[in-house]
Amino acid sequence: MNIGPLALSSALLALLFGVVAALAVAGFLARRGYADAGNALYLALGVGLLTARIAYVAGWWPQYVQQPLSMLNIRDQGFDPIAGALGLLAAAMLIGWRRPPLRRPLAAGVAVGIAAWAFAGLLAYKLTAASHPGLPALALRDLDGREVSLQTLRGQPSVINLWATWCGPCRREMPVLAEAQRTTTQVRFVFADQGESAAAVKQFMRVQRLVLDGVLIDGNLDLSNHYNARGYPTTLFLDADGRLRDMHIGELSRATLAERLQRITPPAAAPR
Repeated sequence: MNIGPLALSSALLALLFGVVAALAVAGFLARRGYADAGNALYLALGVGLLTARIAYVAGWWPQYVQQPLSMLNIRDQGFDPIAGALGLLAAAMLIGWRRPPLRRPLAAGVAVGIAAWAFAGLLAYKLTAASHPGLPALALRDLDGREVSLQTLRGQPSVINLWATWCGPCRREMPVLAEAQRTTTQVRFVFADQGESAAAVKQFMRVQRLVLDGVLIDGNLDLSNHYNARGYPTTLFLDADGRLRDMHIGELSRATLAERLQRITPPAAAPR
């Protein structure tokens, strides 16, 4: 979803929906004479998010340990939702145990918030799965001007990265994608530059000393329009049949890339 220049993932929107629902319930009960549980909900949410991040980092430790500071970069959207929900529940129970007047409004807010979050997440997943178009019958040009049909991607899992040289997050994640292209031979990587010239891309790669295969020029933003991508970088993860299995908006870390690759490749092929 896009709000002005911001591109928000469905996971983030679902979380925001759950937070708003929980706070609405807490506010409603406060007006009915119950203790105001708003601050307690924020505290429990903070514990839940911290737990979700710690659990995710622990699960993908080999990737994060290569760049320890990347553990602090939550822009990669690396959170474990189950661990987060359990952390939130544990924090709410502890707060309720220590402050009895908050028990009922806090329990109601947490219950409604989790239910709203789960409902919004499921709805977003269903809508996204239904609206995801297949691999387009589209031909782009490589850096030497030769036409490359995207239909040739069928037959093995593929990753299509929509990027531009002026995009800061695109530049930051490019070495991670380049490394994955070298090490994950079971997956084809395509780097589809959006709206720029081949000369500009060649100059960028030369200055950055990037060695990439599968660099294509999408001068008319056909892929962005086809997949309704309005923010960069956007990375598309397709199975061997060309079906879109996942769409990541924003910068990828080694961990989040490895997680997405695991979803489209056989267990023995996905990097850990």
